[in-house]
This record gives sequence, structure tokens and C-alpha cells, in this order.
Amino acid sequence: MLQRTKQPFVLFQRPGTKNWSMRYSLDGKQIKKSLQTHDEAEALRLANQIWHEQTYRLKQGLTIDEQPFSKVAEEFIKKVEFEASADERSKYHPIYWPPIIRRFPMAYFGDKPIDTITSADLERYLLWRKTYWTSGPGTKIEKIRCERNGRIYSRAAPRKVAALSTLNGEMVIIRGIFEQAARWGYCQPLVMPSTKTRKRVDNRRPSFTGTEYNTLLRVCEKRIYESFTDERQVQAKDGRTWKLPPPSKHIRADRVRLYAYILLMGSTGLRPTEAKNLTWGNILLFRETRDKPDHQKDARLQVRGKGKHGISVPLPSAIYAIGMLWDLFEKELEREPNDDDPLFANHEGKRISSFKRGFAEALKAANLERDHRGVRRTPYSLRHYYISSRIEEGVSHSATTA
Repeated sequence: MLQRTKQPFVLFQRPGTKNWSMRYSLDGKQIKKSLQTHDEAEALRLANQIWHEQTYRLKQGLTIDEQPFSKVAEEFIKKVEFEASADERSKYHPIYWPPIIRRFPMAYFGDKPIDTITSADLERYLLWRKTYWTSGPGTKIEKIRCERNGRIYSRAAPRKVAALSTLNGEMVIIRGIFEQAARWGYCQPLVMPSTKTRKRVDNRRPSFTGTEYNTLLRVCEKRIYESFTDERQVQAKDGRTWKLPPPSKHIRADRVRLYAYILLMGSTGLRPTEAKNLTWGNILLFRETRDKPDHQKDARLQVRGKGKHGISVPLPSAIYAIGMLWDLFEKELEREPNDDDPLFANHEGKRISSFKRGFAEALKAANLERDHRGVRRTPYSLRHYYISSRIEEGVSHSATTA
């Protein structure tokens, strides 16, 4: 049954079926297509759509028929194999490229028409490929087949995110597929997405080098020494001089406390909140060993904070700092600290909530206010110094916590 002769195509029904088909001539070829519908109006709509799509493809220099990506990829593999046999390309390409093409882009795009694949689709492919072995289809693969120097073997599937160099190498292959497909008239030239990653922002907390940490301690020792001397003479840049009275006993004690704080934090890796929460009851073994020779003194810290708790094993220098705090407490309050007394207490025995201000003054005196990136240091920097120094020594930070 012929219909609508004014159209550039003819609708008809084959014998034995109610479904409509279309017949048309284009590019010197007669083409017949089933429209898979028995509704005449819907058949007319589909026929118009197909006709306009086909004429558009022809005007754009494309083949009339859509080509599935998988078919084009296999055609590309055959071309690579032929060119390698004719010494027109590297002999390694037909060895290494086909497994990559079939495992990754063919698995992702399948039979999707190659001319409908966009740059956005390739962006999504790159993300899929990057995590193929960690959270994608590759997690179900245990072994992969490899060939090297003519020898075929299998190896364990990698369990890592694809490196940037790997993606760059594979995008060379995919670019080759699309460029060749464009020359064959299967698709328009496609802009390839960049595989460059954004530069990672260095947002690490500032730390200290070993030299910087020791410099900070020496400056704190000097400030303690100066607080016990008589009045000092100060000279300004313009030549004027005057005398400063010696600091009060409370300032002297605060400088001792700050020194002990820096020494303890740099020797334990405690967070400022964990240090603030410590009481003398949390300092195990020290009370019963404090009168022994230095090499027999010991301490374990019951740490709590950030929803966690544990036992910290400090470095020997931390035990020296604890001893300084014990002696200072006895001197100021004229008694031994009780278990419920805070480790870091002021001259009235009350808990010190923060050393931030004193620490900033010590950093300024040592010219260590900022790290090499210009980031301002805080008491938390002492924790990062401890962790990094432990790592450099080959000791895990977790190994210091029981």
C-alpha cells in the first residue's frame, strides 16, 4: 500500500504484517527500513525523522548508516594490525592496543553510535576508567591476560586508581579511533577532553623542621633565663636606652609552663584539646618513679579527646617536661598535685584552657610565626612535627599509642 507520494519517501506494508516500512533513495542507493509500528501517523513521523537525519548526515559528509562504536573500534584494530605488518606503525601497537580498546572504551560505549558520542561522554568515560579497578567493573576481575615478548601470561588485577600517565597513554588510542572514524565519514571530528588533573591544594597544617623545633626550644629557654635576671638595659634603633625591670614571678612561671608545654606536645603528638584535658591522675607511673634516677623515670598518658581515648607512650623528653610541671605546681601551691588537678594549671591550680597567646609570642621571638608556605603556625603544629619526625625515624605514630 503506497502512501503520500509527495513525500521524499514511500510508506508501505509488507505482506503478512501490519507494521509500516519506508522506502527512499539517497546518495544513489535505494534503502528500505522497517518502522516497527502499525500506527500510520506514528510511522509518518518516524519516516520524516529518519529522512531528515539521513539527509543531514549526507550534507555533513557522513555515511548514511550509523556506525556502532564497537564495530568502528574493531575496524580500527584491523587497520592497526595491517599497518604494523606493513611497518607503517610500531609493532607494539597490535600487541598492547587491542586489549586496552576491548576492555575499556568498547566496554563503556558498546554499540552506541559513534557520531552521537560527545566530549561530555568522554569526560564521564575518563572518570569511569579512572576508578575501573577500585569501584567499577574491574573489581570482579581477579586475573588479567598479558602478552610480553611473545609470551602470554596472567597477573593479578590491579587495585588502584588509574595514574595520569596511564590515562594519557590510553587517550592517545581513543583519539586515534575518533580521528580515523572521522576520516571514514562515521562521525564529525571530536574535541578530546583533557586528562590533566587540577593541582592539588596544599592544605596541610604547618609543622616544624627538627632545626626549627630546637630553635623554638632554645628561644624559650633564653626567655626563661632572662626572666630570672635583674633589670635589663634596652637600646632602641635611634640610640635611646632605658632599663626594664625583671618580669614578675607569675610571668617567669608562665614561661616555664610554656616551655614544658612545647616540649611535651613535641614529644607526644597530643592534640591541644587532649593536652588540656589531662589531669595528674592521667599521668601513670610518674608519681611512683619521679624520685628515681632519670633513666628509671617513666610515664604513660591516659589520653581522651575527639571522642577517643587511649594510652600514649611519650618520648623521654616528655617525662622531663612533666617533672618541670610537677615542681612548678609544688612551688606555687605548696603541695603535691592531686589526681584531679589539671596537668597544665596556673598559679591558682586552675586549668589553663589555651597556650595560644604565649605560643604566638614565643614563635615571634624565634621568628618562626609562619612555615615555608607562609602559613601561620599554631599549637597544633607541634603535633604535626611529632608525627613527621616519627615517620622520618621509621616509627608509626600509632605505635606510640597502646
